Amino acid sequence: MNTAGEKAVALKYPEGAPAPFITAVARGLQAERLIEIAEKNSIPVVKNTSVTAILSLQEIGSFVPEETWTILSGIFAFILKAEGRQKNE
Repeated sequence: MNTAGEKAVALKYPEGAPAPFITAVARGLQAERLIEIAEKNSIPVVKNTSVTAILSLQEIGSFVPEETWTILSGIFAFILKAEGRQKNE
């Protein structure tokens, strides 16, 4: 991330939960740091400014809005597929 206007949102989707929920929202340098920490800990990072813009308006601890479920399902599927490839390598 290059600018102070960047945003980052961390999500968690525990098994059995009705939807993913927001665990962190950050802007500017804090967003850059959040991404850096995730990458150092091998936590998948997906950059999608449209979804981030919507999710960054939500409260930490709240479930993601229903209007983001379709795009997020694709993101989670991509992450699961990538994690499966890593385990097989």
